[in-house]
Amino acid sequence: MDIRTRTSIRLEGEGFDLLPELKQFYLANGRCLRKALSYTDEQHINRVVFVDCTQKPEPCVSSTPKPSTAYIAIVNHLDTQIEIELLRTGFHGQLIRNSSLVLQLTAIDFLVKGEMYFSRKALSQYVYEIYNKKTQNSERMALNVTQKERQIVDCIFKGLSNQEIANALNISLNTVKMHLQNIYRKNNLKGRIQLMSSY
Repeated sequence: MDIRTRTSIRLEGEGFDLLPELKQFYLANGRCLRKALSYTDEQHINRVVFVDCTQKPEPCVSSTPKPSTAYIAIVNHLDTQIEIELLRTGFHGQLIRNSSLVLQLTAIDFLVKGEMYFSRKALSQYVYEIYNKKTQNSERMALNVTQKERQIVDCIFKGLSNQEIANALNISLNTVKMHLQNIYRKNNLKGRIQLMSSY
């Protein structure tokens, strides 16, 4: 997909007002973030809803998820337990209220690529929580993978990034991406998060 033909991304929600620098940037660029985001072959979302979670003692629950929409919680400070609760309630990421514009754009960039924007620690703990529940309640479903793909899946469950997997297995980043696409295709998965939560 050519970056010029990518669908624009709508930013909205009551939490958007808590990010004045991002809002000003978004409006000043004609509600377009194309130049600020990195190139990607696929655009997984076209709408980001910022939810104000700064005044609530416990994380707020997102409404019924809508296709092509990502929900980002705006919080006052980082807390792994709050991140895990946000993951449980369907959020795709979190931002600290006073975070820099660069971090805010990075979060949106992650979401456009189909990733989540939480700390690796919170994602790892959440995956282990899901894994432990599944292994206690039922047999894990077997993945249709080759031996090399199994190594990559094991690295994913350890919370490694694509670059870290490439380094650990002594293969190129493009090879890691190719194996991941094959894993997703053969197992009818949409991405990394679905892989981690399904198996």
